Amino acid sequence: MMSLDLSEENIPITELHNVSVDKVLNQMDQSMVYLPSYRELYYRWERQQWSTQDLDFIYDRVHWEDLLPEEQNDFIAALATFYQGEACVTDALGPYILAVPDEEMRIFLTTQLVDEARHTVFFDRVFKDVLEIDHGRLEDTLAMTRQYMNKGAQFVLLDSLSDIAERMRKDPHDLKLLIEGVVLYHLVVEGMMGLAGQKTLLDQYRLENIFPAIRAGLMGVTRDESRHVLFGVRFLRDMLAQDANHARVIEAALSKYGPGALEALTPPQERIEILRSQNEDPWKSPRYARESLRKKLKVIGLNIDLAFLPTLPAL
Repeated sequence: MMSLDLSEENIPITELHNVSVDKVLNQMDQSMVYLPSYRELYYRWERQQWSTQDLDFIYDRVHWEDLLPEEQNDFIAALATFYQGEACVTDALGPYILAVPDEEMRIFLTTQLVDEARHTVFFDRVFKDVLEIDHGRLEDTLAMTRQYMNKGAQFVLLDSLSDIAERMRKDPHDLKLLIEGVVLYHLVVEGMMGLAGQKTLLDQYRLENIFPAIRAGLMGVTRDESRHVLFGVRFLRDMLAQDANHARVIEAALSKYGPGALEALTPPQERIEILRSQNEDPWKSPRYARESLRKKLKVIGLNIDLAFLPTLPAL
């Protein structure tokens, strides 16, 4: 297998399936040591461009056809929440761009909006070109995916993101509301749900050496979202430095949205039983999300007791 150095930030999308997702996540953790400026994050975006049109799903289609029917259903369920989630974050981001108080922040967020649209198109291509699920309009295919979302995912992605975006649209100068929104969007949706879920899928598909184009696209998504999360960490640290009282806003938002994120990452009970019978950890994704959140809060400058998050069963 080809060995690639992730420090070469211009790795083309067609080669990203050869890279371990841990390299992207470790680079994000290393970046939190010094926290790039908003302009540096913008420059990183310029270096890490990719196109959904460069992905060829021919081998992914073969791997899909080799799956058993129950495995195909699990595969659709795993990707449906990502597909819907990317559409939700694309729709929600506009008010953030108007609400941030600094032009450098605004410039970076415009790149993030482009990223989220690209991610939505990527998952739409997977559903059409690999799964052959196409209900005509993108909106109609997305509506189908909602049946696969558990209550936690519905609360965070469908209900909460649209609610806070609408409140922000009505009052773009409410800084506390913006802070709550960044906690929800960048720490909870992307930092907990997105990166943890992507790591689980990428580890599995790489171990089994299947779905090369899907892996490449997911790596592109993960690399993009690591930038977004760094923006959120930087923003919240800057806001906390301006006013220590913002800590209460951050903690309240995490208490409100964090449990839903862990629920979204938790497999259904029947899947839990199967994984445990195979001596696998059903709560791998929630565990990663919880620990990842702890790291980011430390960088932000907060020592928050995560007792508001559900306790995960011991192995």
